Amino acid sequence: MRKVILFVVFVLLISQYPTTMLATENSDATPSGIPYSELQHRVDEYAANYIGETTTGAAIAIVKDGELVINSSYGYGDLEKKEEVREDTVFEWGSATKLLVWTSVMQLVEQGKLDLEEDIQAYLPQGFFKKLKYDTPITMLNLMHHDAGWEDNYTDLFYHSAKDVKPLGEMLTISEPSQINKPGEIVAYSNYGVAVAGYIVEKITEQPFYDYVNEHIFTALDMKNTAIHPSQEDNKSVALKRESVHGYLGNRDSGFSRSPYSRIYIGLYPAGSAIGTTEDAAKFLAALMPQEGKNSPLFKTNTTLDNMLTTSDYYDDGIPRNAHGFWQGMYAVGVLEHGGNTDSFSSNFTFSKEENLAVIVMTNQIAETGLSYGLPVYIYGDYVHEDSEGALSTARDLEGSYMQARQVYKGFSKLMGVFMTGHLKAEDDSTFALFGTTFKKVSPYLYRSTDEHNLFLHFTEDDGKVEKVSMMVTDMFPMPIGLKSFSIFSSITTVISVLYLFGSLIAMTVNSIRNRKKSITTLPTKKWIILLNVAGIMALFNVAILAYRTLYYASYASLKIHFWINYTYLAMVAICITTIAIQWKKAPSSKLQNINYILSCMVGFLLATLIIGWELYK
Repeated sequence: MRKVILFVVFVLLISQYPTTMLATENSDATPSGIPYSELQHRVDEYAANYIGETTTGAAIAIVKDGELVINSSYGYGDLEKKEEVREDTVFEWGSATKLLVWTSVMQLVEQGKLDLEEDIQAYLPQGFFKKLKYDTPITMLNLMHHDAGWEDNYTDLFYHSAKDVKPLGEMLTISEPSQINKPGEIVAYSNYGVAVAGYIVEKITEQPFYDYVNEHIFTALDMKNTAIHPSQEDNKSVALKRESVHGYLGNRDSGFSRSPYSRIYIGLYPAGSAIGTTEDAAKFLAALMPQEGKNSPLFKTNTTLDNMLTTSDYYDDGIPRNAHGFWQGMYAVGVLEHGGNTDSFSSNFTFSKEENLAVIVMTNQIAETGLSYGLPVYIYGDYVHEDSEGALSTARDLEGSYMQARQVYKGFSKLMGVFMTGHLKAEDDSTFALFGTTFKKVSPYLYRSTDEHNLFLHFTEDDGKVEKVSMMVTDMFPMPIGLKSFSIFSSITTVISVLYLFGSLIAMTVNSIRNRKKSITTLPTKKWIILLNVAGIMALFNVAILAYRTLYYASYASLKIHFWINYTYLAMVAICITTIAIQWKKAPSSKLQNINYILSCMVGFLLATLIIGWELYK
């Protein structure tokens, strides 16, 4: 009878114990239930589904209980030469580099040299920032949480030549964005903010940030095959190895093509310039998960490490979002992570302190998600949200257009924000499509992508309307009606202008050919109309070239010629329309000519409105 009672008690305890916790208790298997004895084989099988499909090559490292249990290489580092990825192949970390910044910051906090809640201007030269809108202090925590209020910046992040990269302080001055939001209110991923944190490390330690990282992280962890200098001057061996691996574009439909740039160089290098092997990356994550009774080589005491990896920011629904710069992933167990992308490389660093388990994926493919984000879910297990209470009832309540807080708000590149607008369309009561991805309801306020990306969207409602949508790295907001209307107006105006101007050019050319042997006097008004239309065509070409050069990493300084061309066009529109109006009254014209004059002036005026409205002159 006593055995029966004990058995019943045991069953009752088990029934109250979350299944994810049971997986955690099983030290012989991953949280998702994969026996560690089978892990190598299962990882190889999983990777095989993506090599040659979503990426040409990859390297995967897995750390368990402080030991590197898997360090595998797949596919090609050089597809054209069929050179395979090896254990010593180096990959670009991309934004995973930011973890080095936050670790450096916490080392200084431990030494009493830096306060996370102090105004960062106390550590910077006087008058360092020129574009702050609010008096509210920006703290290091704001930089860690990406909520200092800065807009994004599409120029002066990547360069084609290492010679274009200036010292960090100068780069921050060149690329300073405008502050749009009050610090602490809105999350908008900021490379600039992270680079500022790196510069603060420079100012406090009085040594270049890359020297500091090499001395206090790489050397401390024996990471001999990793560099962080923008052109790898801190590790010539890594610079040489980088020459033998190439980044690729493309997908499974169009095939892979090598990036047109053999190398790109990051001006704000603390935000994404590290390059190294997966084995070295594994050493870094292992140091963040010291074994019981041992101290992390990165800190004097594990108390600082524990503080760094403690949640410091939450979503509005109370779910942990950020731990002092480390993003909090949503899996079956607690996971901290940071992904990264450069021109043609992707990475994802994930680790679970409670499991003493880390998974690192590096690829030589732009924006690779299947392997980089799918494998961690495969190993850590799916997130399960038990709370089912809430006011939002169906996905149909969420329909609308949403804009990311992470975008440019001032200057010519704010136009690109329109192309980052997502249109949420419900497929049924619990499913919707957004940004080309399908999301399923997890709870009334939480939706998860159905693909390998493991992307979650958290909805905040106010008085029955969606006030905010939050993903890991940025908040989103319903698109303002005024901006939506102007965007539609801009699209229609652009189409009409292109059709009319090029139609007029073709008509003018045909008439010139037909009348080339005739002596016809061109009216002064018509000459101004021709000048206005030709100027409009030139303006369209100028904007197209401006967009192209921006997408391919032209510096802001080199783009100023396009702004001057647009200024010139605005002046020409004013002069031409004024002159046409004056001469129109003096000279008789046919009904068809009048229509032509009116349409030309209207198109000129509309194009000028677009240039001014989208600030294509600065």
